[in-house]
Amino acid sequence: MELYKRMVETLSVSGNEERLAELIEAEVAPFADEITRDVMGNLIVLKKGVGEAPKKLMFSAHMDEIGYMVTHIEEKGYLRFARIGGLNMLHIAGSPVIFKNGVKGYVMYETSVAPKDLTIEQFYIDIGAESREEAEQMVSVGDVAGTMGSLYEAGAHRWVSKSMDDKIACYILIRALQQLKETRYDTYFVFSAQEEVGLRGATTAAYNIDPDYGIALDVTSVGDMLNQKSPNAVKLGQGAAIKVRDNSIISSKRMVNFLVDVAREAGIPYQMEVLMMGGTDAGAIHLTRGGVVSGGISIPTRNVHSAVEMVDRRDVEACIALVLALLNRDIE
Repeated sequence: MELYKRMVETLSVSGNEERLAELIEAEVAPFADEITRDVMGNLIVLKKGVGEAPKKLMFSAHMDEIGYMVTHIEEKGYLRFARIGGLNMLHIAGSPVIFKNGVKGYVMYETSVAPKDLTIEQFYIDIGAESREEAEQMVSVGDVAGTMGSLYEAGAHRWVSKSMDDKIACYILIRALQQLKETRYDTYFVFSAQEEVGLRGATTAAYNIDPDYGIALDVTSVGDMLNQKSPNAVKLGQGAAIKVRDNSIISSKRMVNFLVDVAREAGIPYQMEVLMMGGTDAGAIHLTRGGVVSGGISIPTRNVHSAVEMVDRRDVEACIALVLALLNRDIE
C-alpha cells in the first residue's frame, strides 16, 4: 500500500509523467533485462522470454492522469485553464489542486451561473493570490496542475484515491514484474504517456516494439452504483474484468478466449467487460502496422475521473495473478 500511496501522490498530468516514470523505474530495475525511455516519455521495461525466438507481448498501462493547464491569469489573480483529459464538471467543483512546483489551490466556478448552465469556461483556479502580479510569481501560463489527494482504505477490501486511472494498473504491472520468474514471451511492460489525450504514448511504443500480442491494463466503470445511466455487468470485488469491447476496440476473440481460459484454469476470479464508452491503449495497439492480436485486462472502478475513485484489493490481486498466469501459456 505504501508504494501505491507514493504513486498517487506523484503528479503525472499528461505530458508530465517523468517523476512517476522515475519512481517506477527504481522499483522495477532489479527485475528487468532492459529499460528504455522514448521521446514520448514512455517507460519501456523488457523481460526476455525463454526459448528460441520468443513471440513479443506488450502490456500497456498509462502513467498520465487528467488535469489542468493554465491559459491566462485574471487581473485579480485567478487562473483560467484548459482541461487535460476528461474533466467532469460535477467532479471538479471545489476540488483541491497542486502544481508541479508545489503551489496549491482549488477549482471553483462563477456563482452567477446556474449549475445546470455551467461550462468549463466558467471555472477557475484560486491559488490565494491577490493580483495578477502575485499569481505570476507563483505559476506561469502553460503550467499544469492535478487533483491533490492521497490514498485511504474504505471497508474491508476497498482503496479510494484520485488517479486510480491508471496508476492502479501501473501498480499491478510493477507487482507482476517483481514476482515474475520467467516468461514465454519477450514481454514489454510499457508504462505509457499521454493516454488521456489520445492514446499517444501507446501509439508510438507499439509501432517501435511491433508486438505479436498486446494487452492494455486500465480501469473500467462498474455497474453496481445507484441509478446509473449506463449500467453494465462489471461489479466491484468480482474479479479481473476481461475486455470484450469499448469505444476504441472490439477485442480479438483469440485474446478474449485466451484470457478466459487462463483465468478458469488458474482459478482466478474474472468477469466480462462490455463497455459502451471510453477506450484504452489497446485501441492504439491493435491498429499498429499490420494489426496486433489485442485485448484488455480491466480493473473495476467506481467514480472514474473523480477524486474518489474506488477499487477492490481482491480485484487488484486477481489482475496481478492473471498477468502472471498468462505469461506461462501460449496464445493459440
